[in-house]
This record gives sequence, C-alpha cells and structure tokens, in this order.
Amino acid sequence: MAPVEKELVFAGSDEATRLAADPELMGATLEIYRKLELDRQLRAMLDHAVAWSGAWGGLALGPSPESKALSVLASLSIDKTQQLPGLRAVKRSAVDGWIGDSTRVFEGLGPFASIAALEPDPAPRVSVAIPVLGPGHEWSALLILLADADPGAERIERVVGLARSTHAAVEHALQVRAIRDLIIRDDTAQCFNRRYFESNFPEELSRATRFHAALSLIFLDMDNLKQVNNRFGHAMGSRTLLEVSRRIRAKIRRFDKLFRFGGDEFCIVLPETEWRGAVEVAERVRDSIASRPFLVQELGDPAGSPMTASLGVSSYPLHARTQKDLIELADRAMQRVKMGTKNAIGVAEHDGDEHEG
Repeated sequence: MAPVEKELVFAGSDEATRLAADPELMGATLEIYRKLELDRQLRAMLDHAVAWSGAWGGLALGPSPESKALSVLASLSIDKTQQLPGLRAVKRSAVDGWIGDSTRVFEGLGPFASIAALEPDPAPRVSVAIPVLGPGHEWSALLILLADADPGAERIERVVGLARSTHAAVEHALQVRAIRDLIIRDDTAQCFNRRYFESNFPEELSRATRFHAALSLIFLDMDNLKQVNNRFGHAMGSRTLLEVSRRIRAKIRRFDKLFRFGGDEFCIVLPETEWRGAVEVAERVRDSIASRPFLVQELGDPAGSPMTASLGVSSYPLHARTQKDLIELADRAMQRVKMGTKNAIGVAEHDGDEHEG
C-alpha cells in the first residue's frame, strides 16, 4: 500500500508573540539557548517533542562533522515494547528538496524509508519529519517523531515552533563546532591532531578504568614517506598522508579515533578493545596501506607509489595502566618493527618487552 504523505502548513506568526503566549514553549526555547553543543540541543528538543506530541519515540538527526551525511545525534524511546529503527546516517542531498522547510507526516512508513530503503521492524505506523532551522533560517537538522497515530496539527505546532524559534542557538552551536573542529583537526590528514589526543586520551582511559573496560592504542609510522617527499615533492607527500588517513578511517569503527601524531606517525585509540581485537584492526589497516599503491592518478602511473607501515599495539589494563606507559609501549613496539622487518605489527608484552605479531 502506498504511504500517505501530508504536509502540515502553519499560519505564520511573530516569534515573540508566539513565545509570550506559550510559557512552556518559551521555557523550552530558553533551555535550548543555554546549551552550546548541537547534540545536547537536539536531545533537549527531542525530549520536548516526544512529550508534547504523544509520540512513543524519536530520532534527532544532525550534520556529521566528518561527512556531508546526517547522523543520529540523539534518540529516545519511552515505549520499550517498540523498537527504534536502525537508521545511522543518510545523505543530506537525498533529503534536500524533499523536506524543504516543511513538516511532513508519513503514515505506514518509517523515517526516510522512501528515500533510504530503511525497513524498521516493527515499522512505526506514523513518522513525522520536523526540520530544525539554523543559519539563514534554512533547515540544519531533523526531528523524527514515531507514533502509533497522527499526533495532529495542534500537538505538532508547538514542536514546530520550538524548532523554528531556536534557529539562532542552532546557528551558534554549528559555529562553535566549526571553531572546535579547526582546533582539534590536522589540516593535512583531515583527522584529529596531537593536541586533541593530549586532552581526549586521558578521558578515554578514565572511562575504561571506571567501567573496567579494555582500551587499546595502535601507533603507526609510514615506512617510506620520506622517499615520496624526496622523489615527488612535499605536496605529493601531503596527498599521501591524506590518503593514508582515509584508508585507516575506513577500517576502524565510528567511535574509534585517529590522530596524526606528527610527521608520518599516526595513533589510533580503540575503546572497549582488548589486544587481540586491536591486532585484528592493525592488520586491516596494515593491509589497506600495503595492498594498493598510492598517487596512481597524480603520477599518471598504474604502479603509483607503493607504501607500507610499521605498527605497534598496547592495551589497558593488560600491558600498562597509565597514559605514559601505554604510549611508550605502543611506540616501542612500533619502533622495533620499524628497525626490523617493517610492514608488520608489534605487540607490547606484560613486562614491557614486545614481540612481533
């Protein structure tokens, strides 16, 4: 049966007048303005949206810092018998033009099912897509409400008011994210930089300690990047580093983090991963670098420039329990490979020695 689509059109009104007439909406708007992070703003919007609409759950989608896709930044289910759809990301280009700045209600259809082939089980009977306005009063995020029946225009209107009245707060959050992104990212490799590692890794280690979870480090050093710089110039070396970063990120999980430590050295932080799992990741990374040549298009040569990497692994709590020791052991394991066979993986031992894996 074809889904039924309806577009809700609300009469325009002055924001200040609408807020003054609805103290609860004003309070929610002020709550959003007090938050600087977009994910926290969207979570608060989602909480209010579900409560006001009578929906049993919902998702908040926002722009991903690392791609042009929309990712799930917050989710909420107040009915534990219902299952949230497994939507992770959708290209904004697939939604642009389809949503515009209008609120849409779909009956018998999960969120984005018509454009993303999403098949939640069980499928929500109604999904409501509400654009969240940002810079230039254009939509910057989406609230997806899941309900058993159409909530109706009156119940949704307050949610739409919240999504529109907070546009300046959303714009500010996106600006804060952009500035933070400039501070914590490496311009050449387009991954996190060492400055961010120094502040983030203690948090990851503290979390692992608190929850009695494993945590692993992979140190990686390119074996022959200097030859690329000497033969083809530093611009080609920079392009190689960017491609190395892309290949590594394709082999790690979304919540793993890749840092450029400096020069041709990278570090991967793997939360909730013991040493065997880290070695498996390291092998995938090593193979992705060694299996295909680099700079094929740039050099106009199918042979390109072959590259390999030396890797070292250390894990908490097996090998060490402090940040300093974990870094030293992973680096030492990597250096041992670097001075020996290259293109291999070294693993720290309990006593601080290493063996090659």
